[in-house]
Amino acid sequence: TLAGMAGALAIYPIDLVKTRLQNQRSSGAYAGQAMYSGPWDCFKYVYRLEGIRGLYRGLLPQLVGVGPEKALKLVVNDTIRDIVRVDGEVPVWGQLMAGSCAGAAQVCVTNPLEIIKIRLQTATETGETTNVVKVMKELGFKGMYKGASACFARDIPFSFIYFPCYSGLKQSFMKYNMFCG
Repeated sequence: TLAGMAGALAIYPIDLVKTRLQNQRSSGAYAGQAMYSGPWDCFKYVYRLEGIRGLYRGLLPQLVGVGPEKALKLVVNDTIRDIVRVDGEVPVWGQLMAGSCAGAAQVCVTNPLEIIKIRLQTATETGETTNVVKVMKELGFKGMYKGASACFARDIPFSFIYFPCYSGLKQSFMKYNMFCG
């Protein structure tokens, strides 16, 4: 949890800039004009108008969610691996299934937090003031999972690949250290 929080604190302004750049519109009040010319321009604009606090707008949901998200992902992966273990070994299909389930479980936690974070990150661009409770009331349960299908399409394959690769590399390095140590 602490490592995840430290990472979030370190890269959060970059995430905010990414979200603001992705949220730019080329229509409406500034028809045909992008608000920012690039990442550095966006960073300077936010810092100049909103200060350091603006660069960290929406950080709280990220900090609150990073611990449960990582814990759930690891617990689901380990639990599935334990269920499918045969003679002390986890077959490749079991590693792939465990990783997939871990990725799916992660989305269940992270999607609502991402929605809230993004709403808070982009609120000043629309001139609105908002907070976590207001966003949750406005969207309701169903709205908190908007875009979840895309997150499932991203996070399940990622974890499907990540966990078996991690496990295989870990075993390889442990064997290598036994022979070299």
